[in-house]
Amino acid sequence: MTYDDRTKKLLGEDNFGKLKGFNICVIGLGGVGSIVPIALVRSGIVNLTMIDRDVVDSSNLNRQIAYEENDIGLLKSEALKRKLNFIRKNVNIVANPLSIDDNFDFNILKQFDYVCDCIDDIKAKILLISYCINNGINIISSLGMGNRIDPSNIVVTKLNKTTIDPLAKKLRYELRKENVDIDKINVVFSKNEPIIKSNVVSSMVFVPNSAGLLMASFVIEDLLKK
Repeated sequence: MTYDDRTKKLLGEDNFGKLKGFNICVIGLGGVGSIVPIALVRSGIVNLTMIDRDVVDSSNLNRQIAYEENDIGLLKSEALKRKLNFIRKNVNIVANPLSIDDNFDFNILKQFDYVCDCIDDIKAKILLISYCINNGINIISSLGMGNRIDPSNIVVTKLNKTTIDPLAKKLRYELRKENVDIDKINVVFSKNEPIIKSNVVSSMVFVPNSAGLLMASFVIEDLLKK
């Protein structure tokens, strides 16, 4: 069998062919975001942009399975681009070491069929979500995955349906102030409460990677439905 035969059998030949036409952007390449590009490219996505200004640190390696010791010190976007080019040939991977802030050129997002928001900075998330919703750009956002160990209660829902998560509560409040319709915002959300409370967010491999895989799966299914 060839590389994509099992994927084609599951999705259907026509649907698999459609994947090559989609252009996806993943913003934030940490615990959740680092696994999303790998899942997308292995599934048949060939046009992908990744945005993150951080470098790989040794503290990432306990949970961010996209990176290895020889990636330490490299830009996360460049380390992932190199890995993706090993996974699949003839892919169009763009790595941008940028921050999402007031100086970011949000207009570049109009070229994408889907934006995956995997950043954890609240101000940046508000800027990103607001722009995408106001401009009709498909977006899915990851909520809090830290301080949890059980991946079995991670779901995709709407932001207005979330509970427990302090990040979700803050996000709902701030986006309502910006008159953003939170009923339209898809999120990856853990129904589990954090098992510890700490100013330093702790995490293991299970929850963030499961959230990233669920996000990638949802994006592909949603695009094929549309």
